[in-house]
Amino acid sequence: MSGRRTATGRALRTAGVLGLLLVALAGASLSADPGGPPVRVAQAATASPQIPVDPLPGGPSAIDPAPGAPASAGAAPTAGPGTGAGTGGTVAGVRAAAAGGGDAVTVTGHGEFAGLEVTVGQTTHLVNQVVAVTWRGARPTVPSPMVFGQNYLSLMQCWGDGEGPDRTQCQYGATKGDSRGGAFVPSRQLNYGRTLVDPAEPIKPERENQNVYVPFHPVTGEPDETQGSSQYYDIQSTNEVPFAPTRADGTGQAFFEVQTGMEAPGLGCGQTPKDQPGPFTEGRRCWLVIVPRGSTEVDGQPPSGQSAQLQSSPLSTTNWANRLVVPLHFEPVGLSCPIGSIERPTAGTELAAETVWRWQPVLCGKAGGIFSYTQVTDNLARSRLVRGDPGLVYVGGPLPKDEQADGRTPVYAPLAISGLTIAFDVESQSYSLTPPETRQQDGQRIPDISLTPRLVAKLLTQSYKYAVNPGDPDVPPGNPLDLTSDPEFLDLNPRFATLYFPSRIPDLLLPSGEGDAARLLWQWILADPDAKAFLRGETGTRWHDTVNPHFRLDQVELPRANYPKPDSYCQAFPDDPTGRPDWCNLDGHPYANTMREAARAAARGDTLAKSVWDATTIPGSLKKAAPQAQGLRGVLALVTTAQAARYGLNTARLRNSSGAFVAPDDQALLAAAASAPAGPVDGVKVVDPAAVPAAGYPLTSITYAATVPSALDRDSGRSYAELLRYAMGDGQQPGVAAGRLAAGYAPLPQALRTQTLAAADTIEQRAGLPEATATAQTAHPAGPGSTPAPAAGGGQGSTGGGSSGGGAGGAGGGEEPAAPAPQPPAHTPTTLAPAPPAAPVARTAGTDVGGLRYLLLGALLAGILAAAAGVLVPRLLRARRH
Repeated sequence: MSGRRTATGRALRTAGVLGLLLVALAGASLSADPGGPPVRVAQAATASPQIPVDPLPGGPSAIDPAPGAPASAGAAPTAGPGTGAGTGGTVAGVRAAAAGGGDAVTVTGHGEFAGLEVTVGQTTHLVNQVVAVTWRGARPTVPSPMVFGQNYLSLMQCWGDGEGPDRTQCQYGATKGDSRGGAFVPSRQLNYGRTLVDPAEPIKPERENQNVYVPFHPVTGEPDETQGSSQYYDIQSTNEVPFAPTRADGTGQAFFEVQTGMEAPGLGCGQTPKDQPGPFTEGRRCWLVIVPRGSTEVDGQPPSGQSAQLQSSPLSTTNWANRLVVPLHFEPVGLSCPIGSIERPTAGTELAAETVWRWQPVLCGKAGGIFSYTQVTDNLARSRLVRGDPGLVYVGGPLPKDEQADGRTPVYAPLAISGLTIAFDVESQSYSLTPPETRQQDGQRIPDISLTPRLVAKLLTQSYKYAVNPGDPDVPPGNPLDLTSDPEFLDLNPRFATLYFPSRIPDLLLPSGEGDAARLLWQWILADPDAKAFLRGETGTRWHDTVNPHFRLDQVELPRANYPKPDSYCQAFPDDPTGRPDWCNLDGHPYANTMREAARAAARGDTLAKSVWDATTIPGSLKKAAPQAQGLRGVLALVTTAQAARYGLNTARLRNSSGAFVAPDDQALLAAAASAPAGPVDGVKVVDPAAVPAAGYPLTSITYAATVPSALDRDSGRSYAELLRYAMGDGQQPGVAAGRLAAGYAPLPQALRTQTLAAADTIEQRAGLPEATATAQTAHPAGPGSTPAPAAGGGQGSTGGGSSGGGAGGAGGGEEPAAPAPQPPAHTPTTLAPAPPAAPVARTAGTDVGGLRYLLLGALLAGILAAAAGVLVPRLLRARRH
């Protein structure tokens, strides 16, 4: 009996110890990331935590920039000529600009092109954007930079899952109408007549007069396309660059738009597997392929004929063998947060869009849910502060005092400093009388222009002859044809005096809709005496031009929150046998839907104009013209500073009230923000464009996050407070990775960050409480940046005010009560459906274990009880025995 009792005691003690061990193991496993590292489509080398920002966006680049810097000593070694990826994501012939597979990457040529080095300015954390491609060690393009006989580069984007792409996976051949070089260079065609044959080419015509092409094999798995054109891309959508010139010193520069699967569905870059739940840290990897062209053809002979132009396609086997490849790593396109996460709505001005999109993926794990973003006008965003569930809105100014509802005092928090800018993609173009040294710069980006309020007024009011349609009798006959032929512009920008732009630059790409940013621009113009006199209809005493009469101040009320186009002129075609309809102002000079669309269009050389009449369709149709080819572009657009940075656009220097011409760099934005006067609402300052200091940029804007704590539930208040806290911490660190501050925003000064953190505390403390209760229960003031509950905040007239009517259209949806209720409305969190978001978003933090923590607690208690039993029960048995 004693032996059995002793055995029983040992067994119980052993069980107790094992129970504790199992609990410890369970706790370790449940506390870890449930699935290990997030799944990624293409495994890449770990990047440095501080990814350098692409030097292209955010500031002008020189017309003859220094070529890409050589790789650092810690870069991956060059493995010689090659085409694909080696183990660990290292590509042969590729040098990273920073250890560990950094942001900029340099590739080297081989064989005939052994001295060529091509640097891609950004290769990681990519979204749809523009990257700078620079090179050195090449032979100068002949006969000239814009007539492509020999010695140039062709660039294209390709997909490919293995050691790099093959030629069937490349988006190329849609620009076959570009006649600046050989007839077949911008195409996928592989037969070049009787006298030129690529001896290495396996695809050959099977019969006489048959054309053959490199097939396009889409990432979708659909059948190959073999006819030289594609349903996946065309002249309007492709990003290929068939002709990129090399300067006389052997260097060159091109601005290449990288496209995700949203813009290039045949490539699928950045997309994630549909059968895997995610979250993902990287989408499908793609490739930038550069094919250098020399002075000989695919048959090894110099090109024949009087033109001495290379004729063959870069996809021809002999040319393709010389390719250089650079891996492109994309942020994931699609769902970046776990399905089922609570969605918290945010909405508001487009000036907040770029950085909010960058923050979204990281906020999943930092602030208790998914923060959707809906772009709406400032007025509509402010209207959500009046009634219903406000969520969190982003605005350029406060709600006017007379529109604020009782019991709904908004709280404002500075979120970002950015600005409105005249962005441009204008490339040097010459004519026969242009000096030779200037002609050598043909096709190169012009880095800067200077504009006065009066010049911008001309661009906004369609006062150049080409700004409506040719023949418009309302444009004064003495006005210049376009900006580049305007003596007033040439006086400030003498570089343009010997240039000629056949496509003309008569106006700006403008967004439709309304916003505080538009009012800011009109205020800057009206504060200038010369510009205001121009808008009144007075003829300039020096420049002798006059405003388009449809825009005179007695016809159009200014300032305003949009950009009107009241000139209704249409060009008629009464003798056209195809029945061509009238060509009207908004056909030739349409609005962009958003400033982001305008920025992307400008970077692509796309004016958005519908100017091609196609009588072959039934019925006939007016279609968009092809975008201007790279090297021949001249487009201006009104966009945000962050959008200009994303799409690699240069930004104009604007004359401020001190007479200084200032570009929108960080220092100029901060100088203007610091000068913003105090307004009627405590802590809410709006930049006065008529009173910025000499170092300040006149179109600077401070974006505020705003909500009404009493109209939120407790959980929403806590989540929105965490969003603001993140935005003031890691969210103020500039960089290209998800969660960082996007280029084009100036990091907030510490005083504004402190103000926002105080507002976050106010939102969390007062969420879900009627204002009288919230005030009584707040033991101490929330600090600067919060509006005290008893105060009735007013707005500055310069903000354009808000509309108290109609809450429809705001983020978050749902019907709103007709009048504000004394208690906060019930908040029903929605869950995210498994559909891709409106914009590519990126990395997501680890997933919380959720309810498993309670199971862990129960297991821990059971283990403790079992362990105690293993010790106590034997003692009790011994006590009974004695």
